[in-house]
Amino acid sequence: MEATKSNAHAADSAHAKVDHAAERAHEAVNRAAQFAGTGEEKLQHLAEELRTQAEQLANSAKRRSDEASAAVSDYTRTHPLKTLSLAFLLGAVAAFLFRR
Repeated sequence: MEATKSNAHAADSAHAKVDHAAERAHEAVNRAAQFAGTGEEKLQHLAEELRTQAEQLANSAKRRSDEASAAVSDYTRTHPLKTLSLAFLLGAVAAFLFRR
């Protein structure tokens, strides 16, 4: 009878250890899932910030390009002879360089 009680106690103890290990494994899986969800949210937030910054840079580049184009256009209207002379000179230099 004493052996039966001992075996039953050992079985109960083993069962309790298995239950405890299963519970800890379940907690670890829950933490990992929570961390993965948090990581995904962080990546989505970072991607959104990068997209916003890229849009701002593109808008800034377009604005500067428009400003430069307007400045060249204004200079061309006010100094047409200088513009033609400069274009001719640059064309002659390019032709000389590519002839070689």
